[in-house]
Amino acid sequence: MATLQPILPANEARANFYQILEEAGTNLRQFTITHRGKPPVVVMSQEEFEGWQETLDILSDKKFTASLLRSMRAKKVYTKKQADKLIGW
Repeated sequence: MATLQPILPANEARANFYQILEEAGTNLRQFTITHRGKPPVVVMSQEEFEGWQETLDILSDKKFTASLLRSMRAKKVYTKKQADKLIGW
């Protein structure tokens, strides 16, 4: 099985579809697929996609983000229980 490049034209992606699924799903690789000058598409595992969604949810919460920044500046260490209380969860 040949190592696939991270950026592939659609015809090459089609020829290697099952290998792309296997590598994205088990090796957490991402593949960018291009097609006739249209915006590229990214193939990644569901686990990684859900991680990105969680990150976006966290970053969209201004109160939570401000709390994270304060904590980073303070360089203090909190238990999960203490952090939840500070955040208000």
